[in-house]
Amino acid sequence: MFGDIVGGHHTTSGAMMWLAKYLTDLPRIQTKLRSVLHETLSTAREEDRLFTLEEIRRAKIPYLDAVIEETLRINAVTVTREALCDTTILECPIKKGTQVFFVSNGPGFLSPSMPIDDSKRSPTSHAAKLNATWDETQDLTLFNPERWLVRKNDGGGLLADDVDFDGAAGPQLVFGLGPRACWGRRLAYVEMKITVAMLVWNFRLLETAPALSSHAGLEGIARVPRQCYLRLCKL
Repeated sequence: MFGDIVGGHHTTSGAMMWLAKYLTDLPRIQTKLRSVLHETLSTAREEDRLFTLEEIRRAKIPYLDAVIEETLRINAVTVTREALCDTTILECPIKKGTQVFFVSNGPGFLSPSMPIDDSKRSPTSHAAKLNATWDETQDLTLFNPERWLVRKNDGGGLLADDVDFDGAAGPQLVFGLGPRACWGRRLAYVEMKITVAMLVWNFRLLETAPALSSHAGLEGIARVPRQCYLRLCKL
């Protein structure tokens, strides 16, 4: 249990540090997010107060979900699993006890997918509909939250009436998948959603000096930035 608490603290805090850096570097996205929060939580905005826990918990804010998901995509770490029985992956034999590494920061994540002969895929792979709309012609190294949104009308709005968040739109392994996926996933999302919303609601994140703005990372339980300095302007 202690290991889970330490691991959860390290991964979630690391993700929020990356998110703060992206919002600082990309003021257009920061402004969009703030506008969406103000319009969605309009009662709190009109009363000139911070939203309540219940308000943010119940609110449907697909753009905020997309900002978080894009942060996790760009800074994912490799997931490992041990084969519990002899099996095959793309016709390659995998012996029981083999450690299989799912590299989630290479082709398919930050660059176009490697070509795969469909005849080698399993029936369940053929039946899956995941990532059917993922556009790999875009630059996958760029931070673009709108990759995760499905438009519901012809307008350009980003509120819940305009778009839906699709967490299965693209490849994502940061929490693992299946019965052994991270059991703290929902808690991590709630923590990030509340913390990021409070930060953007109360402050404008201003550009920091280049010497304090490196995007170099440290690999551990999660990939975390070597530097995370913020320059804030109270709103």
